[in-house]
Amino acid sequence: MYKLSSKVRYSEASSNERLTYASLLNYFQDTSTLHSESLGLSGHALYEKKMAWVLSFWQICIQDMPKLSDDIVVSTWTYDTKGLFGMRNFCMDDAGGNRLAGANSIWVLIDTRTGHPMRIPSEVGAYYPDEPKLEMDYCERKLLIPAEYEVKAPVPIQKYFIDTNRHVNNANYVMVAEGYLPKGFAVREIRAEYKKAAVLNDVFFPRVTITDNEVTVVLADEKGKPYATVLFIS
Repeated sequence: MYKLSSKVRYSEASSNERLTYASLLNYFQDTSTLHSESLGLSGHALYEKKMAWVLSFWQICIQDMPKLSDDIVVSTWTYDTKGLFGMRNFCMDDAGGNRLAGANSIWVLIDTRTGHPMRIPSEVGAYYPDEPKLEMDYCERKLLIPAEYEVKAPVPIQKYFIDTNRHVNNANYVMVAEGYLPKGFAVREIRAEYKKAAVLNDVFFPRVTITDNEVTVVLADEKGKPYATVLFIS
């Protein structure tokens, strides 16, 4: 298990002085990056081996969101690596050890020479010993795409959406999708399924479906094929 202690910064808070959902995701994925680096398997080290981890799925359960200047502790660990997939848990606690959020994530190891998934070599899997699985209600990783939806205005990919891998950062899909939440919609769970990486000069064509307790946002290309689907549950 790897732990990161921090404090909610002004730049990470929304207008209600709570941590934003995108910042929550960034804390989780930043902690996983630091964890891998601490094990000697940084992104650069993987790149030299012609490999890269790509996020396939998030499930984040939120009990409470910390406020501006609150002390927080973020933890992450792997609980399984098999075949093409690495499974990783996360949690965020307050200074008193109270759970704020917990998450499950599924990652795919990619061969950077072909862009295709590859089986996890034993020398890579050995860096990530399995630890006990986080207690939470796990869902299926495939998200249902609603047949009925409202089409929203296209969203061109901006330079600030792009991360060091030269594609849209995982948290920025959620940031865009969050913009379609109705006022007062209290998010208790976020699920995100990533299908293909969007890059600079691509355009999102959002399709939004709103029910009483769910908002589904499909960020698709001009042909309707999803880059990512984000589900918010109240």
